[in-house]
Amino acid sequence: MSLEVSKLSWAALGLGAITEGHEATVLSCFKEVKSSLAGNPENELATQLLISPEAIDEAMERGLLTFLRHRNALCWRFGDARNGCLRRLDGHPFKINGERVKAKAETRGESWHRLIGLDDVVANDRHEILLVVEGSKDGLAALHFAAVEGRLSQIGIVVALGAGVKPLSDDVEKFRGRRVRIFGDADAAGQHAVSRVGKQLLPVVKEIQTFSLAGLHCEEGSLVKDLFDLTRIDYDDLEANRDLWSVTDLDSKGERVTVLTKEHEFLFSPVPLPHVSPESHGFPVYPVSNSQELEKELEELAKRNVCTARDTARKRRFQLLRDLAAVEKRIARKLSPDERIKTFREWYCASLPHLDPKKTRDDYFGSFFAELGKVRVPTGEGEALKIALARVSTSPFPELPGMPDAPESWRRLAALHRELARQSANGIYFLGCRDAAKAHHGLNKDSANNINRALTQLGVISWVRIGDTRPGGKASEFRYLLPL
Repeated sequence: MSLEVSKLSWAALGLGAITEGHEATVLSCFKEVKSSLAGNPENELATQLLISPEAIDEAMERGLLTFLRHRNALCWRFGDARNGCLRRLDGHPFKINGERVKAKAETRGESWHRLIGLDDVVANDRHEILLVVEGSKDGLAALHFAAVEGRLSQIGIVVALGAGVKPLSDDVEKFRGRRVRIFGDADAAGQHAVSRVGKQLLPVVKEIQTFSLAGLHCEEGSLVKDLFDLTRIDYDDLEANRDLWSVTDLDSKGERVTVLTKEHEFLFSPVPLPHVSPESHGFPVYPVSNSQELEKELEELAKRNVCTARDTARKRRFQLLRDLAAVEKRIARKLSPDERIKTFREWYCASLPHLDPKKTRDDYFGSFFAELGKVRVPTGEGEALKIALARVSTSPFPELPGMPDAPESWRRLAALHRELARQSANGIYFLGCRDAAKAHHGLNKDSANNINRALTQLGVISWVRIGDTRPGGKASEFRYLLPL
């Protein structure tokens, strides 16, 4: 196994970059993870494709992803009861009639044009749809972005098997009254397909958008060809193209989004020049005084979350992961693979007397890394809000640009944003509408949301990510723009 493969595999688990000179350690640790994934095809697929495990789970929950044997190989199938295609789980092509084929469609003729995922859209009345016109991996990528952006419950995923698709009339009717964002490959054939399908859907949809992938680069420097490639986006391109921060949000309409109208000529547009960032936008690093102090802190966290009774491993392990997420937030960087592995080993060895004897170390090791991406609220997240609210009551309110006589509720909410920003290592912080309403006794979640929008227009704050509307969803992320 090459070092490059190791780098990609660790990235899939959220472990960051692997530096040269640590290949032996990385390969050893990767084998431990791989061993723990044996017999678990969904985790193997997530690791191989670098796709969020949450996206894989959602695809299976919607009935769009299954695993089966075909031509003497374990395969994954993306499809529904009407259409689908197969790919080998090991990533190798099929050998059919002397040809090497990456994906094998299950249907031919008219049935090949059936759109995958529409049954789920109709059954669950999903009003916002991501439509990808060229393949199963792009379908999983769409779910990946929905998972990353916290919008899985709101987004329908519909997939065509290739650029030659011509949606059937009864399929087109199922889009009636819905909002659709179409993704095609970045080549001419992909853009022609987007235009053709968009024109066909326009009479029935509430709104139809296209999203351009042109001019973007993957991490290794190659051009992004499709939505799946976008999951490997180069960091500078990600920073310079804020449309890429809200791929699944149909209310975001930046330069890469085109809203089609009846007057639209449906000619695929020329490739736009990529936005170029003038400098590196890496997050600042706020290290602890030395690596020994961080190592000691991680050791203490492992000991604090040790299992002291049977059947507590899942709860204690997840609390440890929340603690690690809080450390990462404070120091403004991801913990290295070595730091995480040492923490796990400390926790496992101390917890061993109370762990399930039927489970191996590899079982717990795999669970530890599989759950890394499931942490939504780092330890102490609620404390930051309490501290900020307390400081709002004792600190002078900020002056709002152009509004010297702004209402007290506006100024108090602006002060809450300021105090949250002061506690953030990288200047970005969470604030939900219900929590924002706590800034003033006369606010509720709706009025607080309106004031947030007004503060955005005044240049007091900016939205980094709009929060989820569903209960339990992620809060909005903001950046405070005035001097701290």
